[in-house]
Amino acid sequence: MPMFWTRLLAAAGLAAALLCQVSRAEHPLLQQAKAEQDPGKAIALYWQYAAEARGDSGYHDALGSFANLLAKEHRPADMVRLGDHLLQYKPPSPNPLNTLAYALAQADTALDKALEFARHAAGAQRQMLKLPPPEDRSAKAWQERQASMLAYVLDTQGYVLLKQGEAKAAREIFLQVDSLTADEPDYEVFKHLALAEWQLKNPQAALDWAVQADYYLGDREDEEVHSVLQESYTLLRGDLSGLEQYLKSRHEEIAQAERTRLVEKRLNEPAKDFELKSLDGRTVKLSDYRGRIVLVDFWATWCGPCKRELPLLQAEYSRWKERGIELLAITTDKDTSKVAPFIAEHQYTFPVLFNQGTSRDYDVSGIPTLYVVDREGRLQYRHLGYRPDVVELINLQIEALNRQQ
Repeated sequence: MPMFWTRLLAAAGLAAALLCQVSRAEHPLLQQAKAEQDPGKAIALYWQYAAEARGDSGYHDALGSFANLLAKEHRPADMVRLGDHLLQYKPPSPNPLNTLAYALAQADTALDKALEFARHAAGAQRQMLKLPPPEDRSAKAWQERQASMLAYVLDTQGYVLLKQGEAKAAREIFLQVDSLTADEPDYEVFKHLALAEWQLKNPQAALDWAVQADYYLGDREDEEVHSVLQESYTLLRGDLSGLEQYLKSRHEEIAQAERTRLVEKRLNEPAKDFELKSLDGRTVKLSDYRGRIVLVDFWATWCGPCKRELPLLQAEYSRWKERGIELLAITTDKDTSKVAPFIAEHQYTFPVLFNQGTSRDYDVSGIPTLYVVDREGRLQYRHLGYRPDVVELINLQIEALNRQQ
């Protein structure tokens, strides 16, 4: 998947209701637009919906979907028109504005409009931080989620400035974003910092940020990251000989530092007890597992990152069981009828429990969220979002808990 779409999906996931799926009747025009296979006809239907359905309860979410479609279809004139339409609302909806701004910047088109949209998105997102949480969210989870969205929209603002050649101003914004995402490093923020430093003719700083971006890229590809790596390294060292070994050494340093941080940084908070129904009809209480390490994972059948994480957990589950470690997978699906077929299809064998407000009690701001609970019933570690090395990190954290016995 191109990185632009990975980014859009991540932002959309944060902006959407991650813990539940709202059940409501969709406007007929919106239903038609979503079902239409021809992009041109779908866009026409969305415009009709935008004009005629302003009172629809799902209006701004629908315009977010419309923004994604316009970005995917590379329709800059329509993107500008939709952005101007969104600015009529005070405050405007930040997520679709952010999508439009980033897509325009990617296309090097209408950059002044892109900057306008990005600035309004950031202002609107700051206002979101001041709002009280909805009933199904804790204040902590709500603030975390809104802060994550603020990081996305600020990064877009910086990216537009970078495209306009304003690298110094862009760098200041990217450094703010880096601070906001310190607990959840984002390769794209590191990439943007590398690009800004390269524009500012700071090859060593550009190389340092590019190395971090390359590390968090994992097995994905990004031509811009590789270009800054090669050009800055060549400028500093004379040629590319030694780059591969240099990256290997730097990656090992970053990995060790991250592993140390993720093992040493503990929550050390009491885990709230819960009593939930399981998929097989049992009643399961967290306190029943006192004296054992328990992994509590919040997920949903509709969640893409969850679908990537669950097979990794299943692959390790039998080894955890042999060591007396339990995994409890709490589904946040509103439509619980989808859970049993999903579990059966993938042949998952870990216990599956049905959420009954537990996600709110555990300050879950997005999924997947996995907690490591120690033998005394205290939350020690939290993993938010998908990462391919999650099992390795969990095992390191389990080893650390075992050492303190």
